[in-house]
Amino acid sequence: MTSIRFPGKVMAILENKPVLQRVIDQCRKVPFVDKIVCAVPADNASAPICQLCNKNRILCCSGDENDVLARYYHAAKMYGLDVIVRVTADCPMLDPIVAGEVIALLKSKEFDYTSNIFPKRTYPKGYDCEAFTFETLSAAHQTAKTRSDREHVTPWMQRAKGIRRGLVHQKIDTSSYNFCVDYPED
Repeated sequence: MTSIRFPGKVMAILENKPVLQRVIDQCRKVPFVDKIVCAVPADNASAPICQLCNKNRILCCSGDENDVLARYYHAAKMYGLDVIVRVTADCPMLDPIVAGEVIALLKSKEFDYTSNIFPKRTYPKGYDCEAFTFETLSAAHQTAKTRSDREHVTPWMQRAKGIRRGLVHQKIDTSSYNFCVDYPED
């Protein structure tokens, strides 16, 4: 809600629905997903998000605005999640099939962290999906110290030794496209 480039962007109306509603609708179509949780800042600006979550029977957890990693950790712990899937509220074009592939790769038990963005993105920005185990999230929460690691959730997972990483990619690189809502004109 406090985006500098586009304040309130997650509640902006896109085809008669808030952007966040579109993200939730896409998340509901993702295979393997049984709980959707919004991890929001504990501030008054997030009240519309919490109201939308309540209206849609979506779980909500609040915490430090600048420590998104802690918000994820506490939400996962609160709701007993063993696999956490990270999508952002400004990506209404999330592809449920691609997200399902990212989760399936993690569930193969060969990896601790999987994504379609690291180490090389081949999907458009806005299709971003990352999945990781609670153990990996817990290790990141306990170990990550930098502001960037705390704010962006997964950088520690992307570089830490001992983390088994997997990538879902496509043969045709469409990463030059951007389907995120970052500015009002988007």
